[in-house]
Amino acid sequence: MKDYPIEIDDYLSGNMSTSEKEAFETRLLTDIELSKELKLQKDMQKIYEDQKWLEEDKEILKTEKAVKLKSFFESNEAKSLKSTIDEVISENRATSTDKTFWFMGIAASIAVLITVSLFVFKDTNYDELYASYVHLDEIPSLVTRGEDTNKMLEDAQLLFEEQKYQKATELFTTYHQKEKSIDPLSYIYNGISYVELNKFDEALSQFQLLGDSNTLQAKKANWYKALIYLKQEDKNKLKEILQIIVSDSDNYKYQNAKELLAKID
Repeated sequence: MKDYPIEIDDYLSGNMSTSEKEAFETRLLTDIELSKELKLQKDMQKIYEDQKWLEEDKEILKTEKAVKLKSFFESNEAKSLKSTIDEVISENRATSTDKTFWFMGIAASIAVLITVSLFVFKDTNYDELYASYVHLDEIPSLVTRGEDTNKMLEDAQLLFEEQKYQKATELFTTYHQKEKSIDPLSYIYNGISYVELNKFDEALSQFQLLGDSNTLQAKKANWYKALIYLKQEDKNKLKEILQIIVSDSDNYKYQNAKELLAKID
């Protein structure tokens, strides 16, 4: 068995002489397996060792998974696990001359960390959930047959249906500013348009206006707010508003809210 783990450990910890380091780095240019092993150990060190977490890659720190992972590895549970692994590795290195056994200790440690990470951070696929619960065809049309329809609303709905969400929001906003009597359905169309543009604060404001409209459509506001939190992957706020919906079986989308609660728990 090749001694990659020990060589890599010596390389990363600075225990190689200058000539050994040069020879090792030369081998990296042609030894694909060695290069892969080095990358693996570097990646694990970024999470496992007591150093600034992923310091050299600021973009990674912005991701949702990175924030969750960092939070977990800073927790007391993770520190206890790390301490136990440290003891096992230290004992293996100090008492065993069998490099294979020492490597197995390292491999087992990595496996434990990966397993715990997968268990703790098993993601709900929020994108798929959002796609399965947002049914745009359920929104009643703003265009009523046999009745005069506000031309601005008609054009705004057409833009929405063509997925030209930015232009749709601009026209809906103009309509809201100009008209004294507002069709509450326009808040739904405008809110969903903002969601599709990832402008969540603007979307929430539209659904708040919907909830305050004192119309039959107002009862739908909480469900559309839930869709925003689902799109944002904000589990806490999503659960809060879903619990409000399921508190009364007469609430709009009561059954859907119950199903969604079960899926995200």
